[in-house]
Amino acid sequence: MRTLKRGLLTLGILSLLLAGGVGGVIWRQLPSGDVPPIAGLSGPASVDLDARAVPTISAASLEDAFRLQGFVVARERLFQMELMRRSADGRLAELVGAGALPLDRLHRTYGFHQVADEAARLCTPAERQALEAYAAGVNAFIAQRPGRWGLEFQLLGLKPEAWTPADSLKVLLLMHEDLSSSWKQELQAEALAVLPRPVQRFLQPSVDPDDEPLVPDARPAPSITSTHRVAQDPRLAQWLALADATPGPDPEVRLASNNWVVAGSRTHSGKPLLANDPHLNLDCPGIWFPLRLEWGGRFVQGVALPGIPTVVIGHNDRIAWGFTNLGTDLQDLYREPAARSRVERIGVKGKAPVELKVAIGRHGPQVVPGLSLCWPALDPRHLHMPLAGLMEARNWAEFNAAIDHHPGPPQNMVYADVDGHIGWRASGLVPLRKPGDDGSRIHDGTRPEEDWRGFVPPAGMPRVLDPQEGLIVTANNRTIGSAFPYPVASSWASMSRAGRIRERLLERDGWDAAAFEALQRDPVSRFHLAFVAALNRPDLFPTFTGAANPTSVTFTRAELLRRTFRRKVLERLFQGTALTPKDYRHAGEDVWLLEAARATAEQWREGGLGDKANLIQACVVEAQHAPEWNRSWGEVNELRIKHPFGLGGGLLGWLFNPAPRQLPGSARSIRVMTGTHGQSMRMVVDLADLEATRLVIPLGQSGHLGSQHRSDQAEAWQLGDPEGHTTRLHQPRKQGLILATATPR
Repeated sequence: MRTLKRGLLTLGILSLLLAGGVGGVIWRQLPSGDVPPIAGLSGPASVDLDARAVPTISAASLEDAFRLQGFVVARERLFQMELMRRSADGRLAELVGAGALPLDRLHRTYGFHQVADEAARLCTPAERQALEAYAAGVNAFIAQRPGRWGLEFQLLGLKPEAWTPADSLKVLLLMHEDLSSSWKQELQAEALAVLPRPVQRFLQPSVDPDDEPLVPDARPAPSITSTHRVAQDPRLAQWLALADATPGPDPEVRLASNNWVVAGSRTHSGKPLLANDPHLNLDCPGIWFPLRLEWGGRFVQGVALPGIPTVVIGHNDRIAWGFTNLGTDLQDLYREPAARSRVERIGVKGKAPVELKVAIGRHGPQVVPGLSLCWPALDPRHLHMPLAGLMEARNWAEFNAAIDHHPGPPQNMVYADVDGHIGWRASGLVPLRKPGDDGSRIHDGTRPEEDWRGFVPPAGMPRVLDPQEGLIVTANNRTIGSAFPYPVASSWASMSRAGRIRERLLERDGWDAAAFEALQRDPVSRFHLAFVAALNRPDLFPTFTGAANPTSVTFTRAELLRRTFRRKVLERLFQGTALTPKDYRHAGEDVWLLEAARATAEQWREGGLGDKANLIQACVVEAQHAPEWNRSWGEVNELRIKHPFGLGGGLLGWLFNPAPRQLPGSARSIRVMTGTHGQSMRMVVDLADLEATRLVIPLGQSGHLGSQHRSDQAEAWQLGDPEGHTTRLHQPRKQGLILATATPR
């Protein structure tokens, strides 16, 4: 017994020493609270941190503010920036091993490294100054903290290279990829071409019957036809298999964000209110970095992307703006021979380097053999940002002038100003294709008439100012109707979210910031309500409200039936072909799913789908045997945010990953929430009180394990903040959290 006690005591002491040692290593990597002198400042500048480590940067000029922005972002997110830079360069495998090779190969094929380098050389003097100032701030942090850049660097034995202007442009390229990757859908459209034309149109809807586009439809509608060939290319099966093995964003994820704005006639204050919640992958740390910049009597606040000098979404002292993805089709595949090639050598940790030969056709790099990708993001002339223009805009005219220089990724931009105006405009590049071509099919690269004819002039992009209704809503739905003379896209998200937002906004007037923030957290899926009603199974759903609450078993059952119904209908439509349901991904699938569920039994038989009642009953039986049938929605849809070190779970997952959470919302609710994807931030701006802007992110400002600011915003993001105390963006600094003044050198 004495030996056992002695052994347990020794084990306890060793455990304490081990925990203390690990804690000491983590603590040593946490950033200190001072800013060193940064070369190039034109005057005194300072950084104040509030209780959440959200910085207010005060400087004599915007360029000086960018220098300090680079420093404070690197202070909290340097490893995140390092991974983004390496991802764009195709250099992840040399850090983490062969598992990263598919992504490295893709980014080497795109040539992101070469594009960013050339774009940095071509950028305007003003952009270069901003990018260089930001890089100087990042590099000041790297120089100040030798060997103490973050725990991840220490564990990997990695020293960060100096940040460059091109590195910032690589971060922008990754956003282009997230928001405008659609080339795989052209392969899908090619595969679906074996089906009868009515079935093709059914499975690839371009219009939702519930659509309320901001630019109306023409009457009669113009004729739009895809590029058509009589026979499919014999390499299609090979292309589909190669594309399936290539990393890429989920089309449904690409089309998921909300923004809306209402005029003063609909608010309690008499001034406009603007809301925005972009939906992206939820990672640790998150994609956004909240901050405030002050210079020359002006200010701007909102969120920045780590690695890029600007405030992307937010407001200044005169105007506010928010983004959702427009969904423009910016990628076309061209069937053509390779004209030249380049060889890429990819390093792999623990293994010999891998050689990659990139074939390049007349229209761009070949993403699969024989198919070249035409994409404006790969043209260095189109890779730049408005930077100061947007942040300094004071009115609708200056806002539009700034956005005219914003080549992408294309966005629905909502607008409000202190004078009471609200507006919307589409930004980015819209390709000019030959008449009647919507870009949805593979093109023949040997025929010059199938080449793009440039882009819609920025001044010709559609916009709306002060609509009579007093509100504007976008949620990746079809905002541009056929009255606009150029096809913008061949697929859009359904009206599920946008329709729900409109319904709620029209229910009442007297909106305020608290009510807007509550609306952003609305868990009801308008689609699921309609789908369950169309199934006409009151025995299964006697009191269904459509609310995707974490305790709801009923919502789990509705979603299981949706998935089963989708698969079984596709199996019947694809019968006799080589296609399977896994070959089908379309952003507008909710449209045809509802149409199929609402169709009569006679319409089902005429469409070759057989007996509708029998299929629905088969769906019910199959869903009832699924292990999830009696589980709550929170269990099925549990959010699991992961750190790069915790992707494989295990001890590193336990150490680095935030705890799983069961939250309201679904992929089709206003509060978009899946296991990996959701509201990457929520912002509400009241133009009557700009200092009371609300903004919250899923975790916290810091990417450092052990920091008190790693997840200190999580509770407000999860539960909401009715009084706006925790999420108020501009908060008074807290004693002891002011950073030392940085003086010019």
